[in-house]
Amino acid sequence: MGSENQVDIRVYHINPLAKIDPKRFQDQVTYSKDNPDVSITKLAIQAPGRGMRPMDDFKKGMEAAITSGLMPPEWTPEKLDKLWKGMTSTPHGERPGESDIANDIDIIQYQDEETAWQALKNKALMQTQGFDVPIPGGVMIPGMPKNMTMGGLLQSGMLKNLIPKEHLDKFEKMQSAIKEVGKQMPKIKQDLEKRGVKYGEGKYLGCKTVYLESPNLTPPPEAKSASSSGANVSGMGMGGKNVDAFGKREGHIAHLDPLPKMAEPYSATNTMYLGLLFKNFVIDGPLLWGIEHLPSGNTPCYSLTQTKEVVSTDKVEGKIFRGITIVPMPSTFAKEGYLYKEEVEEIYKNIISKLK
Repeated sequence: MGSENQVDIRVYHINPLAKIDPKRFQDQVTYSKDNPDVSITKLAIQAPGRGMRPMDDFKKGMEAAITSGLMPPEWTPEKLDKLWKGMTSTPHGERPGESDIANDIDIIQYQDEETAWQALKNKALMQTQGFDVPIPGGVMIPGMPKNMTMGGLLQSGMLKNLIPKEHLDKFEKMQSAIKEVGKQMPKIKQDLEKRGVKYGEGKYLGCKTVYLESPNLTPPPEAKSASSSGANVSGMGMGGKNVDAFGKREGHIAHLDPLPKMAEPYSATNTMYLGLLFKNFVIDGPLLWGIEHLPSGNTPCYSLTQTKEVVSTDKVEGKIFRGITIVPMPSTFAKEGYLYKEEVEEIYKNIISKLK
């Protein structure tokens, strides 16, 4: 949606797990038609621990909790249905149940680059200073002092003659809200200082940007031993036995191939980009704000489609039993279609390219 000088783009990402047959989330055991002594186990889908889940999973979980009586009495199917419609069908906030995120990209065109840059800086400054920020250049109102702040302008009577009468009530309510923010701002500033939140300017994707930086409260990841990087096929916490030269395992328990180790970059600070400046355009919106927290496309995970067979043998009272376990192969977030940082960055690169 949009207007003469602004376009809002709604973006959502379809989680690949939404396309999987529900039966695939459990181990499936069958027996060979030709030989009943041969069992075939298809291992359940191995969803990544850090991967987002489809919205539908939330609804299914709530339905199960309501049906089983785990939720309070006021949680009825009708209440859940109303909540679900609000989460997925709100006008301009629509999102399908198969999605794991849904966010907006806003593109605003200003009359010149200087005005656009000040407007972008105000987005960050208002987080730490409230409405006590400079008015972007180009805003000309008769009688307005040169050094007036945005808050001063909004609380003054200068705008009343420019606002349609039918919107005056909303404007007066906004003035009251601004006054209340002004009262709370000293405490907000103090809290932000305690948390170490700082305003910054820099470059991102080749554009000037403003950001908020705060200490990373998550400690650096500890190095994992090689033995902890594997996963157990049975899902029962049982260890497999030795593998022979032909890749067979004794017993019925086979291990997944360990995922390759990945040196994940760690930063002592968290950065939230509030917008990008390209010429006289400001590109911002919630999708950009969370981009630094997304995993990389080469984050290891297990494939949803690529598998291999692990053969095991077991001897019981002189009789040989064979087991074939169909095991998912190692893969990456990018190959499997999970949400990852580089594909979101590519969206912004395409927007910048279009604006050129």
